[in-house]
Amino acid sequence: MKKMLCFFLSLLLMLSVIGTTTAQDRKTKDTIVFAQSADATSLDPHAIVNIRSFGVYSNIYEGLVALDADGKVVPALATEWEQIDDKSFRFTLRDDVFFHNGEKLTSEDVKFSFERMVNSKIVSTYVSFLESVEVVDELNFIMHMKIPYSQLMITLTIPCCTIVSKKAVEESGEAFGRNPVGTGPYKFVEWSESESITLTANENYWGEKAKTQNLVMRVVPEGSQRSIMLETGEIDVGYDIRANDAKRMLDEPNLTLLHEVGQRFSVVYYKANSVGPIGNPAVRRALEYAIDKDELMEAVVYGFGQSGSLYCTPNTNGYNAEKDIVEFNPEKAKQLLSEAGYPDGFKLGLYTQEGQVYVEIAQILQSQLYDIGIEADIVTLENNTLNQKVYDGEEIEMRISFYNNLAGDLDFAITKLATDAYGTTYFNEEVDKLREKARAAFDDAERAAIYDKFLDLMASDKPWLTLYYEQNLVGLSNNVDGFVMSPIGAHQYKNVVVYE
Repeated sequence: MKKMLCFFLSLLLMLSVIGTTTAQDRKTKDTIVFAQSADATSLDPHAIVNIRSFGVYSNIYEGLVALDADGKVVPALATEWEQIDDKSFRFTLRDDVFFHNGEKLTSEDVKFSFERMVNSKIVSTYVSFLESVEVVDELNFIMHMKIPYSQLMITLTIPCCTIVSKKAVEESGEAFGRNPVGTGPYKFVEWSESESITLTANENYWGEKAKTQNLVMRVVPEGSQRSIMLETGEIDVGYDIRANDAKRMLDEPNLTLLHEVGQRFSVVYYKANSVGPIGNPAVRRALEYAIDKDELMEAVVYGFGQSGSLYCTPNTNGYNAEKDIVEFNPEKAKQLLSEAGYPDGFKLGLYTQEGQVYVEIAQILQSQLYDIGIEADIVTLENNTLNQKVYDGEEIEMRISFYNNLAGDLDFAITKLATDAYGTTYFNEEVDKLREKARAAFDDAERAAIYDKFLDLMASDKPWLTLYYEQNLVGLSNNVDGFVMSPIGAHQYKNVVVYE
């Protein structure tokens, strides 16, 4: 009996060792390859803030603070901070951080970076609260605000609020966006325009080193091709998976589909100061009832989303489910149009940027608007061309687009609707007052109450038409381990490995 018992114990031990050895001996690739639909515009965080760019440069640069997996602010380049008064915060930097060019990070780099943000036409709106950065010494500095700003720490997690090397920027000048130098776990190697960007692990990184040596972004415009490349193993991670491919991917044994509502939503921007019918808030309120958002979402993204009406998604600070009212009622829409003075409807231009999803949304909106007497003429333009027409003040009555709240706080949507926002067509000083009050409210409950007032104002004025809250769709090979999806698309690869 004892011999038999010893035999089974030995067998169990042997199997345990075999299992452990197998797990430990799994080989990993030295390169992670991910694909996105378009090339980066620039790798300068203070020159551009679009997902295809910060989806790459978020692995090159770092901010003073970061968000952990639970969405809480944690130290990054700054080890500690304290609030001196309503308009001043003191920060202390890590003492062991070096840029990719070998220069040590100091308070001067922080001051230079934030002054550069303030002077940038692209990102200045994100730091409009900032008065100055005062250097105390090499590792300590004070941020002075123009106004009390309770959202400071969450703002500092935005991809564009990252720190660059003063020396590298001054040496590269306008070419810095093609020769990026940060402090992150990966550093720049090369950029083959419209094809790929290659990064390699930063051997002098202050924190835990990247687990995979190389990181390559490939440009693959066609969505179905990205899915095929995942299946064949040509790429390890695919962004912006098409909804029809996503449904199929759920059944693929060798692939994993990550899908969850992020901080981006599909929206129609109205020209709120239009001289035509769209300039009337009563007309815009009517159109809210004319759109079958569930039908639209099912047709366009196969249900990978959530119908909504607010200017923030459910995981954004300021969201209130009780105020998120979606009602499809064409008869009520017709009644409100009649009361607004348009019983027979009217004609307007429905503008959209290029792209299959946007065009499909335009076609569905055109059909649903026609049912209440509105004839919408679809105009499709290249995105930059369309945006420029808006900035030039042209009569773009309705424009299909999206809004991505990079910080996950309603303050950023309020800022986009403020009277001083670049390219705005909605001018209501009450928005400015609410923004000022919310920023000065360091108590969460007090700030939430102010946000509710903003949501009520938007329900009345309707400068935007929210269609649905988008789900981020990312496809992974089952050999990928450690990937955590960012709600804004700033995916980090430091802890990711790909098994062979």
